Amino acid sequence: MINTLKVLREAGFFTMYSNLNEEEILDEIYKKRKKAYSEIFNCQYDPGRDLSDRELAKQDYTKFLYLDFEAGVCAQNKVYAQLLEVLDELSGRRNIITNIVEQWESETGPVMVSFKLNGEPKRYEPAYYDDWVDQESLEEVLSDISKVIQQAFHLCIGPNGEWIGQEGNYIRLTDDERKILETKLHWQFFDGFLKEMHAKSEKQ
Repeated sequence: MINTLKVLREAGFFTMYSNLNEEEILDEIYKKRKKAYSEIFNCQYDPGRDLSDRELAKQDYTKFLYLDFEAGVCAQNKVYAQLLEVLDELSGRRNIITNIVEQWESETGPVMVSFKLNGEPKRYEPAYYDDWVDQESLEEVLSDISKVIQQAFHLCIGPNGEWIGQEGNYIRLTDDERKILETKLHWQFFDGFLKEMHAKSEKQ
């Protein structure tokens, strides 16, 4: 994990631990995970120290969003409001998203989500897909955040496309940071994957 952590730090991860070395960062991550799991299970619980590359990257909530799209979306759960709070942290600029309101006209929608982005009123109407998050609406919000912070969010599919599935892995990256992950961890990104598929189809 040390080598992976060094690459992640080079790619802009874990800046909140800039005064710590890699071993100290891993200790901090372990302590936080142990506390969180113990609270979940209401007893002392040791989640272990070994983490995959993706699990390690997920510990930086200001850079990496891991989202299972089958997220229990319904009027009672207010998943979109919670997601916007997560996106606020992901932006790297606290309180850029405020005044969040999620409203449902019925148990099956329409759904209306309003908030302020950097003080500007925004409104979205996610499509209803049973208990699934509307990915198109999510990416519309990410695009708007990107314009404010001048940094893009990239949909990562991991090495050899291993992360393709019902989960989304969005990472806030500069172009140089993305190249580091592509080169040193061999992570692929969805837009690059589509270009490769298109190039292959043209050759056939």
